[in-house]
Amino acid sequence: MAIKRSIDDVLDGLSSELLMILKRIGTYQPHPRLPPDWYQWQISERHMILRHAKIAYGANILEIGCGPQAIATIPLASLVGEKGRVVALDRGRWGDFWKLIERSGVKSRVIPIQDDARKLPFPFSCFDLPVCIHGIRSFESREACVEAIGEMLRVSKERIFIAESSPIARNMAQKAHLVMYNLRRSVFLAMNRSEAGDIPYFSRNDLVKIVKEAGAIKIDTKLIEVNMPHHLAWFPPEMLDRIRDKAKRENLRRE
Repeated sequence: MAIKRSIDDVLDGLSSELLMILKRIGTYQPHPRLPPDWYQWQISERHMILRHAKIAYGANILEIGCGPQAIATIPLASLVGEKGRVVALDRGRWGDFWKLIERSGVKSRVIPIQDDARKLPFPFSCFDLPVCIHGIRSFESREACVEAIGEMLRVSKERIFIAESSPIARNMAQKAHLVMYNLRRSVFLAMNRSEAGDIPYFSRNDLVKIVKEAGAIKIDTKLIEVNMPHHLAWFPPEMLDRIRDKAKRENLRRE
């Protein structure tokens, strides 16, 4: 299947409410190197993935790793509607999160919480669906992934939903994405920021093993091809300037 070349091709598949939300937000370009429609691509990709989660109107959702740009939070809030709620949890990378939520008009549906996903502050099963969208890669280790997924299972009424990129490249764009993304971990380690996460992508089999180890009884998997340009792996080059070790800094520049 061919990659969609135009953002208009993708927007045609969105709900009228989500289109209105994107219109309210307007252009959001967190880095000059990114295309002006970067945020629209990201929101559209998350929406396409979340359709497979079968989220009911009025649902109570827990989002693990909402991130600084609310990229999955906003389509989640659109899917649950006025009567639903999204508890958006992150350990501390808030960035423009609240600014974007306010612009979107779904502020009343979102409850942000700063906490550790490995020790969720909820005493019982209180969520219709805990989700983690492109967030597994943000943990610092496999062990941390197991702990966090175990907590998702504990607070879920019935099931959880996890979506993560595959480490298999089917075209040059995906290959470039993987090469760029795999540099992130090396940069964080060179900056002595191992807690920043960005571990390499797990294969489908490895991810299934992690979910089983976390305590899941039944696991269904599906490979979803979104057929979109890969803008996810952007990395501000100025971060390399923060690496004090000159040899490491120059090696990473060459990579």
